Amino acid sequence: MSVQPKYAVFALLYLGWCVSYLDRAAMTLSVPAMLHDIHMSPTRQGFVLGVFYLGYSCMQIPGGWLADRFGSKPVVLAGLVLWSLFTLGTGLVATASALLLVRLLFGMGEGIFPAASIKALYDVFPAAARDKAPSALMSSNYFGYLVAPALLLPLLAWGGWRRPFLVMSIAGLACAAAYLVLAPGSARQSAPRAPASGRLFADVLRARGIRRLMGVWFLVSFINKALESWMPTYLLHERGVSLKAAGVLLTLPYVAATLAAASGGWIMARWFRDREHHFMSANILLSCAALLAMAHAPGVNGVVAAETCLYFFKSLVFAAILSLPARMLSADRAGSGFGLINFGGQFAGFVAPPVIGALLGAFHSYPLVFLSLVGAGALALVFNAACGRFPSALPLAE
Repeated sequence: MSVQPKYAVFALLYLGWCVSYLDRAAMTLSVPAMLHDIHMSPTRQGFVLGVFYLGYSCMQIPGGWLADRFGSKPVVLAGLVLWSLFTLGTGLVATASALLLVRLLFGMGEGIFPAASIKALYDVFPAAARDKAPSALMSSNYFGYLVAPALLLPLLAWGGWRRPFLVMSIAGLACAAAYLVLAPGSARQSAPRAPASGRLFADVLRARGIRRLMGVWFLVSFINKALESWMPTYLLHERGVSLKAAGVLLTLPYVAATLAAASGGWIMARWFRDREHHFMSANILLSCAALLAMAHAPGVNGVVAAETCLYFFKSLVFAAILSLPARMLSADRAGSGFGLINFGGQFAGFVAPPVIGALLGAFHSYPLVFLSLVGAGALALVFNAACGRFPSALPLAE
């Protein structure tokens, strides 16, 4: 495989991931304005923000299996087209019930994309680079959120909350067209055909470490998804920050997260070989410390500074989770394996927003919410520490 197709696939996937996270940011940033047209209680708002992740998480495993079975390219393209259409639908709804339905379908359409994109990397990158390429690709998630305020807030101010969804749907369809034309053909022709789904998932789940990664990702993602969903509302409604100032403040954590995600796989491979469990535990502990600082910060600047530290350390945990499967999964099982792992992380996106909404509705206290998230971090720390060292070599490694 020449160098050019390898980096072309990476660049196209990176762009697609950026657009997908711009879509999510459009929802988060639009909610305060959306509430004027579509009235919702905090609990209903939490379900609207979280139902996307119900559909998204449920499609992780089928999406991975489809990519292993039929090749990554058609699954990547299907994800790009489907989520673009439902992004458009988000901007057209008029009631909370319709919004819930569209966001569920949006999540299902986008849910087949993540594992297929990792499968595409496994198809074109050599085995030696597979512990670094996925975490580098996932830095696109935070980069999408990083540029979102600069791109979306002017659209919000100019055309109302519906305008960003129209623009993002066009951007997603453009990404699909670029991937169709420029990406290499389906890897099914060059990779071994994946076994039937029952045997495939049994093999992957037997790999030592997979269930551990699913659990840790769920707990750390609970923190991540709670903050992604509620921080704009917190800054605007609780702290009285203007929409423009909130957009500026919200970019800082994503700068830190982008840097951590892009470098985390390399840092772990370079300095924590065979000590990855210590790397993960240390960063989970530092994430909990940052949450405590958020809960006790007296002003907006202190909250955002603590959140920036939190995003840096928890993104290093994510980088580790994305890097370690390269030692556990062969190329013909990559999609299914990442689908299982990502299911753990993304299901937290469905659970966290309504739980936080219910806590706010009951106690009306954001500091209490920040403290409650420390509990999720403490569970992740205990679980990871109890599992001990990751094995040096696993049966499914190539």
